[in-house]
Amino acid sequence: MPSSPSLLPTPRSEGCTLAGALSVAAAVSDGLTVVHGPAGCAHHHVSLLLTTLLDQPGARMPTLLSDDLCEQEVIFGGEGTLARALDDAVSRSPGSIAVLSTCVAEAIGDDCEAVVTRVPDSLPVVVIPVGGFLGGGFLEGERTALQAYGRLASRLPVSERSDEPVIALVGEKNLEFEADTHADELGRLLGLLDLEVGLRFIREAPTSELGLLPGADLLVLREPALGPVADRLPVRPGTPLIDGFPVGLSATIEFLRAVGAAMNLDADSACEIEIAHQETVLARFAGLAGSRVRLPAGAGWLAELADALDLVPAPDGVPLPVPEPAPVGTAGISRLLSRWRRAL
Repeated sequence: MPSSPSLLPTPRSEGCTLAGALSVAAAVSDGLTVVHGPAGCAHHHVSLLLTTLLDQPGARMPTLLSDDLCEQEVIFGGEGTLARALDDAVSRSPGSIAVLSTCVAEAIGDDCEAVVTRVPDSLPVVVIPVGGFLGGGFLEGERTALQAYGRLASRLPVSERSDEPVIALVGEKNLEFEADTHADELGRLLGLLDLEVGLRFIREAPTSELGLLPGADLLVLREPALGPVADRLPVRPGTPLIDGFPVGLSATIEFLRAVGAAMNLDADSACEIEIAHQETVLARFAGLAGSRVRLPAGAGWLAELADALDLVPAPDGVPLPVPEPAPVGTAGISRLLSRWRRAL
């Protein structure tokens, strides 16, 4: 996905749905993805995925196949080619198979759902009808894939679980450099309440763990825009939901309170510990006080942070870098302040 050097936050909805869906399907750790379309289309999107993953320490390279639709398939249909690719996929004994369509497959009307019936019932398979540029943008592809895996989760055997509650992170941005860092921060915050992340839906989770979703005790969405996805996930009626990762000082405290309320826990002690931690972090950057700075308008968490540090917003101030997506939790604030100190 393209990035922008602008201080203003910009939406990352460019590109086609195939790239977004691939970023989700490839994150199933024992999964195999079949791209039903021309080899060039698969190569373009796989190159984007692999180039991004190479920047992430310890990244796993996913297993991807293309059935390489050519002129003959465009004219006469590509279902036979997909069937042969599925036979190849099954022979590799993955934990599950995802079939992603492309513009070409959608335009010629191939019935992927019918073809995948040849896969043995013992091997979970999911069809993600993204349709390339015909299906929308990158974010639409992500959401379509999450919904498809939600349907798969409802068909999986219920995974063995301990007596501990299952908190599921939903819709992490798998191409984001700090995705695991953000999850670690949420794990730290949950730990203040004696809780932990039970499922990352979907990031480096094996197929068997996806079966935990229907019984999840709490959903934590990566961002509020995933609300329509959460509405379609196969969870129990009344399952509590937090609609975004915490961004900013006060939002991090509110996150702890929201989790406590959802899980019927007293969060006062956890909040007191985190407030003290935030004060320690801010004290390390006390030398920034009085600096004249320029920040994007309209972000309340930025204004709150500037006020806490006694920064002076001014049109002629030093423009400070603000990442998109915004940093998560107190750890994200600490990393951001380190960048600001270098800029000042």
